[in-house]
Amino acid sequence: MMMGGGVTDWKYTWYKNGNSDSSTKKNKHEISDAKISDSGDYICLGTHIDEQHHSEWSDVVTLTVTALPKATLTAEPNPVYPEETVTLTCSVGSDSSWSYQWYKDRNDNVVSQSGRHTITGDTLTIRRVAKSDQGQFWCQGEIQSRSIKSIIGDPVRVTLNTLPTSSVKIVTPQGLVYTGETVTLQCDISDYTGWTYSWFRDNQELPIQTRKNYISLPDQAGQYNCFGTRRGRPQKSYLSSALPIIITALPKATLTVNPNPVFPGETVTLTCSTRSYSRWRYMWYKDRNYNVFSQSVRHTITGDTLTISSVAESDQGLYWCQGEIRSRSISSIISDPVTITLNALPKATLTVKPNPAYTGEKVTLTCSTESHSDWSYQWFKDRNDNVVSQSVRHTITGDTLIISRAGVSDQGQYWCEGNRVSRPTSSLTSDPVTLTVKDSRPTATLSLDQANVFTGDSVTLTCTVESYGWEFYWYRHRPDSTPRDLLLF
Repeated sequence: MMMGGGVTDWKYTWYKNGNSDSSTKKNKHEISDAKISDSGDYICLGTHIDEQHHSEWSDVVTLTVTALPKATLTAEPNPVYPEETVTLTCSVGSDSSWSYQWYKDRNDNVVSQSGRHTITGDTLTIRRVAKSDQGQFWCQGEIQSRSIKSIIGDPVRVTLNTLPTSSVKIVTPQGLVYTGETVTLQCDISDYTGWTYSWFRDNQELPIQTRKNYISLPDQAGQYNCFGTRRGRPQKSYLSSALPIIITALPKATLTVNPNPVFPGETVTLTCSTRSYSRWRYMWYKDRNYNVFSQSVRHTITGDTLTISSVAESDQGLYWCQGEIRSRSISSIISDPVTITLNALPKATLTVKPNPAYTGEKVTLTCSTESHSDWSYQWFKDRNDNVVSQSVRHTITGDTLIISRAGVSDQGQYWCEGNRVSRPTSSLTSDPVTLTVKDSRPTATLSLDQANVFTGDSVTLTCTVESYGWEFYWYRHRPDSTPRDLLLF
């Protein structure tokens, strides 16, 4: 600015780096669209229009023209996890007059302020990062008062890492969970360490936070989830899928007995079932439900069965059973009682005709049983290991044993026993019957009812033998004559 006289009384000469740059009546030197080449030391000199007077040279003013800065974009943290906050910072130098524009995926797609996106000065803050926030970001500075913009920065890709997954499983018990049991759950998180575990049942958080990845709970049904939190990044895991826990009422044992009723000497099998879970063991009780039934020679316990062989009268009575899983200290509800009934075997009856018999006679032994049908029979003589077999003189047909031409050797004690395919498979042996075979025939004795018989009298002749069942033949004059009558006495 020249002092003295009006501005218009002077003209001005401008020098750059000692060289005349321009001369003008204006006291302002404007450089439009400044370039780096416009940088330099500038001075000016005023000359009065009468060209008789000159001003002093002005002080040197140095003009520095700098290339437009390039914006630099940083993102922290990056990669980022869901629900975290990421801060993008744009820088173009130390001048505080810059304001910033933000772009995503395309450098014409301006990021605007929103509920989760906050722009403050040189920062873009994204809270509760979601999948939609992934992508490439750019930034650019501008000084609006001077209508200049920085060179747009290199893109930065914001990457969203997935959170670690978590899963919940039952550690114990394995299989069905029964009333009264304690359930142990385990939360597994795939990556990282230092987790604190939180637990949920039916979407309600349980008042349990622990550094251990398992918890023990009473028998409460529901849908269980877990997730983890930690101080470092990532600060939490995903919530696990729901694990349903179903509480099952203790089963009632069911006892079956086969066969029942049972016959002496048979084998009876008692089977106990809880209809669930194969690891049940079984307790057996007889007559009282605290009288534990133990293994013995005739009593075999295998898995879910109690086998009683050679059943005897002492095996009759009430029986119960109960399942237990010893490793889990639980017992089923005791079964309803079942009564084992011992039916008596039918008894064989032996008849022998004739008895006594005489040598040479035919003797018929008949065996019968008081119940059931389809019996076949065995015959014994003198010892119960001495079975009478079919032979020339011994014929066995159905329920009869026929001894033809009996001899003295056929004498002795006989008994019989019934056998059949279906139950009962045998009878009790009959009482023994002693067969007597006499070697000599008895003598017939003839007597009259009066000593003297006169013409016209009635007379009675009596023939007697020392045993019963005889048929009598009467002869006159000679034994080889034709018998007169056949009388049975």
